[in-house]
Formats: sequence, structure tokens, C-alpha cells
Amino acid sequence: MKTLVREREIPHIDSHTAEFLENPNSVIGSGAERLRIANGRSGAEFFSYETVRGIFRDSRITPRTPRLFLDKGLSNGPIMDYLIYGNLNLTWPEVHDRLRPILVKGFNPRRIERAREHMRQLAAKLVDELADRDSCNIVTEFSHHLSIGVISHFIGIPPEDVPEFDQATVELRLLGQEPFWPGVPRLEQALRTVRDYSEEIVARRRRDPREDYISDLIRVQAAGDRISVEELVWNIAGILLAGHDTTRYQLASCVRAVAQAGQWDTLAERPELVPTAIVEAMRMYPATPRQVKIVNTPLTIEDTAFEAGEVVTLNVTAAGRDPEAFPNPDRLDLHREEPPFDVGFGYGSHYCLGFGVAKAEMEEALRLLTRRWRDVEADDPAEIKAGGVIAGPEVIQVRYRATSA
Repeated sequence: MKTLVREREIPHIDSHTAEFLENPNSVIGSGAERLRIANGRSGAEFFSYETVRGIFRDSRITPRTPRLFLDKGLSNGPIMDYLIYGNLNLTWPEVHDRLRPILVKGFNPRRIERAREHMRQLAAKLVDELADRDSCNIVTEFSHHLSIGVISHFIGIPPEDVPEFDQATVELRLLGQEPFWPGVPRLEQALRTVRDYSEEIVARRRRDPREDYISDLIRVQAAGDRISVEELVWNIAGILLAGHDTTRYQLASCVRAVAQAGQWDTLAERPELVPTAIVEAMRMYPATPRQVKIVNTPLTIEDTAFEAGEVVTLNVTAAGRDPEAFPNPDRLDLHREEPPFDVGFGYGSHYCLGFGVAKAEMEEALRLLTRRWRDVEADDPAEIKAGGVIAGPEVIQVRYRATSA
């Protein structure tokens, strides 16, 4: 059955713009008349934090599957292979439920804690390389290299291999872009690049097993039929893709949010507040600004009826700036009271597989940066690449005074 996208007698809002990502309330309002629902590029969009949070928890509304892309006209090729074999958020439910318990074991807290030392060392190396400067683009000169270096090391990829695919792994955002088709050629090429590398590293690890995540998956695959060869290769590719672009955007936005809120010295003096700062920055500038889902049974949301098969969008950017849930929503508040913003990494069985790695990486990076840099200012506006399900800054020019290690 073809997925439905219906126009309704409600306003139409284009949230796929830099203006919306920077300041959603300037578009949908901030007072009593603030929009709670509107038509968007991917069906109806919801803007209330309460509603978005509730939909995440509603079993009648589920993630997209490859069916949505088949209905767009997509056929066999690297995109469809990635969706089916290597993307837990978009594959068929039965594949997700079989693979997730296997894949999640490698992201256990003990392994993440052991990885923190490498995160600190890599972050320090990057900061040292910027020590004789007084400004940088924090996205391309710091968070890009840190995020791909961290996730690569975590799963067992040698650092000298990273340049083979680190430019391809920033193209995943094209998968959620609307309109979809203009980005297909670039996305296909990026997926081929990362898949080809994944095949190569799997072959190497079969010959020379290590105590790493990739070797763990190879052992599981060799022991039975729980994960196929295609799923093994594509999930390594998928982890690299998902673990790079989102975190490089999110970390850079954390630096920006803290600097512009005038809280840099506070975090330097009180590093225990860094996790709170990250949650607040994710609320203000989420790297996954929306989630697109499918209604599976007729229901009513925000006084609006939906049919089974309809596409709906949870607008995480707008939800995080909802003044009903977060007083003074445009201010980063290190002492914000309940409720905490808790949908930045998704929810439930589709909660981000690598959230623990991303969270640890951002914590270690922000602690180091606030210790090593002083008089930090982030220029405004940032240069935003709007994208679809993944979006964020390509340029955040940060000025600073470096201190000794």
C-alpha cells in the first residue's frame, strides 16, 4: 500500500530551512497562539514537546521502513541495501528486532568507559594543533575529525584508514532530505565508498582477528545465522555513517551554545555541569531536528484525524524550544528544572544505538575545550545546512585564547 501524505486545513510550514533550525519560534510563534501542528514537506508536523514526546512512546506510530522509499520509486542499489541491511532505524521490523540485540552488545558501558582515554587523547591532539591560532571553524577543524576518529577507533578501525571514507560519512543526511531525488547520486556514491571499505576491513579482520567490535560481529556471524554477511558489512558501514555526521554537528553546536550563553568559564570551573550543558545544547540545536514516522492505525492527534499509512513528522527542533515545557526556551540554562529534554537520541527500541559513545565523546571534548581555551566567542550567525532528518552547522567560527596543556 502506498504511504499517504494528505494536505489538511491547517497552516503549511517549511521547517527545512536555516531560519527554522535557528529560531523555530520566530516561524511558529512563542505565545498562546504558537502552532502545535502544520503541514510540512513530510506530512503533518508536530511542534509541541508534550505531543512529540507522546508520539515517541505511542506504539501505533512507528519508524519508516524501506516501503516508504520503494513508494518513492527507489529500486535495488546501495541505498536500498543500506536501508534493509545496515540501518536499524529504517529496516523492516523483524530485521530490527533480530539485529539490535546483537549490535547493542558492543556498545556496553564498560567498553565505552575504556574508550574515554582515547577520546581525551584525540581531542587533546586536535586542540594542540590549534594552539597557535586564535580562531577556527569548530565544525571542520575539530568536531569533524574527533567524531569520525572516535567511532572508528571504538569499532576497531586503524586511524590511518579514516581518510578513505571520512568525507563519504558526512553524506548520510541526504537520506532524509526532501525533496529526496536530487541527493540520490551523491548518497549512492557515499554508500558505495563506505560499504567498500567495510568489506575490506571485514576481510582483514577475518584473517587477523582482534579484540574489537568488528571482530566480535565476525565471530557472531561465523557461529550461526543470526546475522548475515551482508548485514555484517552494512552495519559496520551504518555505524560509521550514523556515528560521524550527527555527532560532529551536535558537538559543534554544544560549543556554540555554551559560548553564546556566556557559560564557558562556568563549565571550566564546574566541569560536573558539562552533561547538563550537552542536554541543553541538544534541546536548542538538535542534530536530528525531526523524525519521520508512519501511522499504523486510525487515530486522532492534536484534534486532527489520521488514517493508517499516513506520514507524520515529529519536529524535535520546535519541541525543544516549546515555552510551555521549557521557560525561556532560547536560553541555555545549566540549572533547568524538570522536565529534562529526553528525546534527542530517540526513544525505546529505536533509541540511538551509539548514544553512550556520542555522549561520552561530547563530555570529554567539552571538558577539554573549556579547560584549554579562554575568552571564547562563537560568531553569529552559524552557516547551517538545513538537511532533513540530520541537519546542522557547516561553519561555526570560534575565536579563543589558547592556554597551555
